[in-house]
Amino acid sequence: LIADQTIEPTQVAGFNQFFDDVPGTDTWTYGGAIDHKFSGSLFAGVEFYKRDLEVPYEDILVASPTPQFRDTSWEEYVGRAYLYWAPFSWLATSAGYQYEKFDRGDEVSGIEEIVDLEMHRIQLGGRFFLPCGFFAGLQTAYVYQDGDFGDPAAPPIVSDDDHFWVVDAGVGYRLPDRFGMLSIEAKNLFDESFKFQDTDPAKPTIAPERLVLGRITLAF
Repeated sequence: LIADQTIEPTQVAGFNQFFDDVPGTDTWTYGGAIDHKFSGSLFAGVEFYKRDLEVPYEDILVASPTPQFRDTSWEEYVGRAYLYWAPFSWLATSAGYQYEKFDRGDEVSGIEEIVDLEMHRIQLGGRFFLPCGFFAGLQTAYVYQDGDFGDPAAPPIVSDDDHFWVVDAGVGYRLPDRFGMLSIEAKNLFDESFKFQDTDPAKPTIAPERLVLGRITLAF
């Protein structure tokens, strides 16, 4: 974000410490991770972190000539596991699982209007590389999300859930002598419709409808 740029490192020991929280939020983050290399072609790892947030908000329900600010407690839990396997020089595969749980209480739900949320995501993917420079990739994800959404100051709070599959695919060509790369990629290839609230709308992880991207990268 242009207004929040910093020269401070955004990671500590591999864990993100740069979140676009409500201004004035006081946060503690606890995390741990294990990565292991089983062989030259097989890697795996797990990660988990928890965030405790004290979030300031204006209490509009209090009749007062001056704004009344209070704090509310939020909790966030995120866990990940991954497995990378490259059985051949021309093939790389991956499998992953991600768990997210947000609990924001009954005072304020943020711009995403998440009161509480639980999500499970399973990802499977593969990438193919040919000696001539062509490559292709395919990734599919199964998502299950359940939560309560809305603004506690302006009920009602809506409970909803959905589960779905989404597929991303792409092809490309690496220019000779590392001069660059040409690629085209499709997010949500089959244009699936679903109900989903991203926990970071500024950096969406799933395209709500089919999205086709073209890219040209040149190196001089």
